[in-house]
Amino acid sequence: EKFKLPFFDFFDRNLLLLFVSFLLLGLIMVYSATLPLPSDNERHFFWNQMRGHQIHLILGVLVFFIFLHIPTEILKSFSGALFAFGLSLLFCVGLLKFFGGQDFIRDGAVRSIPLGPITLQPAEPMKFFSILFASAYAIRRNDRIRDSLINGIAPIGFLMCILIVFLLYQPDLGSTIVITLTVGAILFLGGMNLRVFIPLFLGLCLFFVCMIIFTDWRLDRLLSFVTPCDQEFSANVGYQLCAALVAFGNGGLFGTGLGTGVAKLDYLPLPHTDFIFAVIGEELGFVGISLVLVGFYFLIKRSIEIGRIAMSQERIFAGLVAQG
Repeated sequence: EKFKLPFFDFFDRNLLLLFVSFLLLGLIMVYSATLPLPSDNERHFFWNQMRGHQIHLILGVLVFFIFLHIPTEILKSFSGALFAFGLSLLFCVGLLKFFGGQDFIRDGAVRSIPLGPITLQPAEPMKFFSILFASAYAIRRNDRIRDSLINGIAPIGFLMCILIVFLLYQPDLGSTIVITLTVGAILFLGGMNLRVFIPLFLGLCLFFVCMIIFTDWRLDRLLSFVTPCDQEFSANVGYQLCAALVAFGNGGLFGTGLGTGVAKLDYLPLPHTDFIFAVIGEELGFVGISLVLVGFYFLIKRSIEIGRIAMSQERIFAGLVAQG
């Protein structure tokens, strides 16, 4: 008992253990995914090899502890300001693409704001800001979202349209889908009537389908998803996914061993970011990726449970944020 830390009594200990486990796994796997070849002397320094991941980790933990000390009522009152701040950051990204041209384009898109040695991708904090804003909106306009599609959705719908335009201009359809569907889910959990929710959900799905069908490169990526290693796809739009499947196949049940995967040696593009899961699959095998998926299952399950507990205690905003 003398070693007990009162500060940690505020935590859900199982959830905290899961967070720490994910952070450590991420640190280890990014390190493994960027292991240099013997001839690549510049990357033998740990700092250079990690490509800034350790900075992201430190910043994330700092923000985590800061937000632990911010009462939810303050987050609720500043949710609109944070959402507006996020929109302004996305507007800055749009300006960079419009005026900066090729200097800021990375992998065919402009999604980040350079800040010295690191970059800020506004779509990421915007996911959190949108959850806060939608949760506060669902409480403030609860009577309207229950009965009226126009009166209930028009104000937040207008702002979401601005958000969608900014994101699609980058372009970033993935973040657009995540944010809009999350906001829709929060409004539904906050009391939106099914008569209002169903037309809204179907309209969003139709919009996203049209965005894919009428954009050739998006449609090609979707078509290649089923058979990425076919000859017509493997050398272009299906290349990354095919290389990832090869990595999973090479890993088998128990993996090749930590640090021993070969997909990251210029076979699999972006192994330390977008395709880190393929590196986990190759080096830790089916058992490793199953543990990761089970971890995410418990993360989601516990978040929903915490949200329900909060809402049962009339802490509606906190409950919606947790479930969001």
